[in-house]
Amino acid sequence: MKTLKLTAVMLLLSAVWSYAQTTPMTMFEKIKDEQVPAAVLQTFEQEFGSTKMQIKGGAWFSHFQHTTAAPADQGTPGTSRAIPLHYSYQGKKNGKKVEIKFTPEGKLVSSKGLEHKQ
Repeated sequence: MKTLKLTAVMLLLSAVWSYAQTTPMTMFEKIKDEQVPAAVLQTFEQEFGSTKMQIKGGAWFSHFQHTTAAPADQGTPGTSRAIPLHYSYQGKKNGKKVEIKFTPEGKLVSSKGLEHKQ
């Protein structure tokens, strides 16, 4: 009876693990300036270049969807992809949180805690 329960639990865990490997996960990661697309940096400079120095502790973040395709058979590894959703620049200005979001193509999505040029 113990062997049957253990086998059932192992099969269930295996099924859950297989499903988790193929389900996309939304993630974010702190990145260096060099990793930010040129279009995003250009828009950031155009819209917020004059106030950039006032933002304390500013850092870039990449928000992306990570997917892993299960291997076709046990002999080959699965494939992994990171699809960018948006990029953000976060920091503080005068003690208030600042967050500026851009599409991967460089379009300004939103800005919180900071005024941008019209």
